[in-house]
Amino acid sequence: MWIFFPGIWDHLLFHSLIGVFTVCTLLAVVITRFIYPPVISLVFGVDHAKLAEACRVTPTMIVSCMLGALFHVLVDIPMHPFNPTLWPWVPPNEIIGSVVLFFGEGSILVGFTRANTLFSVIMGVLGVLILVVNINKNLWEEIWLGYSTPRDNQDLTGTNHSSNEI
Repeated sequence: MWIFFPGIWDHLLFHSLIGVFTVCTLLAVVITRFIYPPVISLVFGVDHAKLAEACRVTPTMIVSCMLGALFHVLVDIPMHPFNPTLWPWVPPNEIIGSVVLFFGEGSILVGFTRANTLFSVIMGVLGVLILVVNINKNLWEEIWLGYSTPRDNQDLTGTNHSSNEI
């Protein structure tokens, strides 16, 4: 947004509750429906038809997109030196993230840098743990579809069967 509106706060609409329940949800639905399946299929080799089926617009998908946008904003509240969460009722510079204040030692910039680094490290470690735990499974389908289809010699519970067993 800063390219089109250089004089206003970045994160303004997309990090406000008004934005979460309107523009962000609509944008997330459109991206999930039309962009997610071809990109994920191309990059990770997941079956495009399965992705397209999983990304149909349903009430559950819309609520999921809305919750994703809401939780993104809620995670950002303690992490930023300004928060437009309650914009336009409360100016963005009147809400300072608690983690920024805690790590800032008097400097909001230092606090933001430390909070951002801490959060990035925590999320990186959690991401690696998820990969390590799921490395022997149908990992990409599990991550991108939310479920995995059984391999040729597995039933729906993931139990291996030899070729002469049913």
